[in-house]
Amino acid sequence: MALGANAQSVGYYPEMVLGHRSLSYQHFVNHHFNEKWSVNNVSLFDTEYNNETNNIFFIRNMLSYSFNKHFKASAAIGLKKPGAFATIAYQYQYKAPTFKLSYTIGSSYQKSFTLDQTLILNYTPALSKSIKAYLNLFAVVNTNLKILDRGIQQLRVGIKKNNLITGIAVNLDQFTKATTTLNNYGIFIKTNF
Repeated sequence: MALGANAQSVGYYPEMVLGHRSLSYQHFVNHHFNEKWSVNNVSLFDTEYNNETNNIFFIRNMLSYSFNKHFKASAAIGLKKPGAFATIAYQYQYKAPTFKLSYTIGSSYQKSFTLDQTLILNYTPALSKSIKAYLNLFAVVNTNLKILDRGIQQLRVGIKKNNLITGIAVNLDQFTKATTTLNNYGIFIKTNF
């Protein structure tokens, strides 16, 4: 009985993007120990077709404590170019049947401290009995309050049927004071387990 209860609290959400510049895979895995404590893993691998120096990777493991249904505190460790990092953050989230909003603010340490902010907006209105529209915006700003260290914007527009989501993907990435930018436009497929 306990095993069945634990299986209900694990989520796995993989996504592939086939774009004009690169092929990318990302996933979000989460597990709830109870109403207060949870862990998650976010991983991203972006492989450019013609230039190995522009490959992107990001792996983060996070432990979170929920104060209530809207607010949580988190601590994380991870790995990205150019190395390991640690994060402490606070999150506000709002959920309705067809709309979700999440805003996270915190600080990361990787060679120096930075301010991290993340915004996630998700809108899934019904188009028919079994099909929903899918609109998802994910944006990250990482700054030391003087320069933009890292920026990410991901937009997904498509349709959702049961646990399968597909449509158009736009990935915009900025690095190192926004002197380097990488864009990727294509199609995505995502599954919710």
